[in-house]
Amino acid sequence: MTSITDEGTQQSGSGAEQVKERVQDAAEKAKSRTGEQVRTQIDERSTTVGRQITSAASAMREASDRLRGEGNERAASLVDAVTERGHRLGGYLESGNADRLLRDVEDVARRQPLLFVAGSAVVGFLGARFMKASSTSRYQAAAWPRQTYPTPTGVARPPASPPGAYVGGGSIATGTPTGTGGGTSGLG
Repeated sequence: MTSITDEGTQQSGSGAEQVKERVQDAAEKAKSRTGEQVRTQIDERSTTVGRQITSAASAMREASDRLRGEGNERAASLVDAVTERGHRLGGYLESGNADRLLRDVEDVARRQPLLFVAGSAVVGFLGARFMKASSTSRYQAAAWPRQTYPTPTGVARPPASPPGAYVGGGSIATGTPTGTGGGTSGLG
């Protein structure tokens, strides 16, 4: 009787092992595809940003030449220094592949962790500000559609207020209209 039970346990154990191997293989394939997609995105985005930085640096070079032509040598030399760094950064981003860029970021994080944390905080802050600004405008566009009604000739239309805005006079905290004796008016 125990031999039949042992065989059943072995068969169910081997089936579970097969399922486990299949799941692990699928997870590895998904991880590999995701990694490739991330690398491709980093390559494309870094090349685009590199070209934009190089273009901006070229425009700054022209501004430097104009400053120099106007006799403002000191400002021109400062702009030249920024322009040179811009060209170097743009070239680095255009020519670098994702593995190189990620490796360089990791190296900076290891060598100068405070700089890396500060840079990450700045990038996060700017990203949050961007998201907040874009979400506010999307929310207002979706939640507050402006309705337009024909205005009679010669009558000015008051500015529209967003939903929930306080529009009346008086105290917002107490809801008491101004001048109705709802507080200590006249005492001080």
